[in-house]
Amino acid sequence: MILAYILTSLLLNFHPFHVSVMSIHHASDENTLQITLKIFADDLEEALNDEQFRTPEQAFVDVLNPKDPQSLDQYVEEYLRKHMNIKVNGKEVQAAYLGKEVEDMAMWCYFEISDVEQLENIQVRSSILTEIFDDQINIVHVNYGGVIKSMKLAGNRLLDEVSFG
Repeated sequence: MILAYILTSLLLNFHPFHVSVMSIHHASDENTLQITLKIFADDLEEALNDEQFRTPEQAFVDVLNPKDPQSLDQYVEEYLRKHMNIKVNGKEVQAAYLGKEVEDMAMWCYFEISDVEQLENIQVRSSILTEIFDDQINIVHVNYGGVIKSMKLAGNRLLDEVSFG
């Protein structure tokens, strides 16, 4: 019984793959793109504490038990803005960061892009966690008018585009 508990605990705390999933949904009644990003919290914590992102005077960032939740929010937003760019209908847009929440070992991050009446095409660049993990895969699903198209951003391909119409 104890061995089963230990093995289960180890499996829950260690995941053998590195992936994020971004869902972009066009809300036609609001003319917005609603974006959710699901990412493993321990992977994000590693990136936020990496010397490429963290300044020497910055304290260790604990994603699951932050001492200062407001600072964590700022670090998460800063990191994601650095590693994620979106073009809608050929124009680069700035997504509004709405916040985040933790669920088990995952972090959900929320963004919104306003004034998108129609979606002809969307281009996404995501290098999220690729500086930390060579095997990182960033999957993007775009839902427009009930049609879902997907992108797999990994390795040397960190930019892709889908078109509707």
